[in-house]
Amino acid sequence: SHSATRACEKARPSTRPSPPRPSLPSRTAVSSCGCVSTSTLPSRYRTWKRSASAAPAATPPPSPPPLSCSDLAGRAEVDKCGTGADISDCASFYAVKDAAEGKYHLCYKEEGEDRCSKEKVICASLPTIAPTNAPTVAPTIVPTACFPEGLSIDFDGAGYSNDINNLGGYRGPGVTLNKENNVCKGKLDWGVEPPLGGCPCGCGCVCSDLPPAPPGSPQQLLFSQVAKQYDGTQSEPVRVLDLILTNETEYTPWSSMSNGRQGNSFGEVSVAAGTDTRFKFAFADSDDPEKVPVEVPHSFDFCFFDIDTGVDGVLSESIEACGILDYFHHGGGEDGVPEGHALSYYLCDNIKGDEYLEVTTPSAGCKLVTALREGIGSDNPVTWPDVLAGPSGGFTCEDYDLCPSNGVSGYARGPSNAVVDIKTCATDGSEGAGLFPQSSVNVTARLRGEPMRYTMPKFVCFTYPAGLSSFELTYHVGPNPGAPPYYGRNFFFSGAYIVAADASCTASER
Repeated sequence: SHSATRACEKARPSTRPSPPRPSLPSRTAVSSCGCVSTSTLPSRYRTWKRSASAAPAATPPPSPPPLSCSDLAGRAEVDKCGTGADISDCASFYAVKDAAEGKYHLCYKEEGEDRCSKEKVICASLPTIAPTNAPTVAPTIVPTACFPEGLSIDFDGAGYSNDINNLGGYRGPGVTLNKENNVCKGKLDWGVEPPLGGCPCGCGCVCSDLPPAPPGSPQQLLFSQVAKQYDGTQSEPVRVLDLILTNETEYTPWSSMSNGRQGNSFGEVSVAAGTDTRFKFAFADSDDPEKVPVEVPHSFDFCFFDIDTGVDGVLSESIEACGILDYFHHGGGEDGVPEGHALSYYLCDNIKGDEYLEVTTPSAGCKLVTALREGIGSDNPVTWPDVLAGPSGGFTCEDYDLCPSNGVSGYARGPSNAVVDIKTCATDGSEGAGLFPQSSVNVTARLRGEPMRYTMPKFVCFTYPAGLSSFELTYHVGPNPGAPPYYGRNFFFSGAYIVAADASCTASER
């Protein structure tokens, strides 16, 4: 695939006057409340707390008196004030921002708000463990189980053998036809038109050992058993769903050999240069042979990765989604980094996206996301640790702005080294200079030691309302003038569900 550095538009939350500073004594600290299950992500993501976000303030509040960690006693700890603290009793809770630096958030009730707000305090000492007078067990009101609720979308799981890979009638890899054994054998020569009816696997190449789809095969890309519904009462899903992708307008792939499951986290579809295609994503019960669309009773997020351009801005990608409630990415969205979403805890508000993606509103309820920056195929993410901060990747949000030891981040890459994105910290600053750790076993091997900015800022998520059985979006790939014809790009996608905050669940149950 061929991809570039994507850019997310960042919209900062509006500032507001600083609240009165609440006091800390006479409260009880616990490990965590606020149940936000993240079973759509790898299990290694489930307990990490993000520590890079900072709440903007219009006017600095008066300096608080020196506090020690013992002053935190009496409040119950939550993961975030906005999602874990009880709105009827905000002043009984606090959240840990960075225990190693003694930074905490005091929760408080602000008039007119429907969730608790936060105020930062800094302890006089820098504890490395929880306050000594914090209880060693959670209060007795904490239940013994915290079950997921919502829609989970996960491409790494069962069902692969039942996938159908025939989008638009272009055969793609399946159980016996995989991307490794069926590769492109030569591109069409310059000026050569594709054969009548299109090429067997797209107009970019001729594929090896790929027979036509059997007669009567549905022209769709069906991902079997990738979606699951949870009702919050048990650990097992109440329903397992297929995700069915069809083209609503004319579709031409660059190479249908790229269609299907990418790595172990994403779906992937190839689109030829200079084309627009409207795709429909529908949910159907995995046990239903007729595949009748079924409504999903939960809101959910659907995300797109690697939105970028080719060299000098050619082959620019854009995605238009309508009927959505909101959008977000690293750095936020219209209302800042969202809370209560499965991905909220792994987003970094210090990653600035407006240099990578342009987000506009072509009409009410619609968002158009357009790539602004170049990239190459080796930038492509394969799994969640390639795009989200967390311990499984071995880095935090702060590491994104950490200058490498040699003072230089990035290099010229791509065809003829034409894609140049190099930061010299002494002159350019360290913002966005961080590298993926060489030691990480979960970050894709080819990305280790590469700048995080080549991959992380290049995705966007759309939030869809409850009650949908399907949704549509339009994907556009710009032209590629002056280059061999019938080029194209691939787009990657996955999803994550939303769960209602539940202050009775502990962090160990995430």
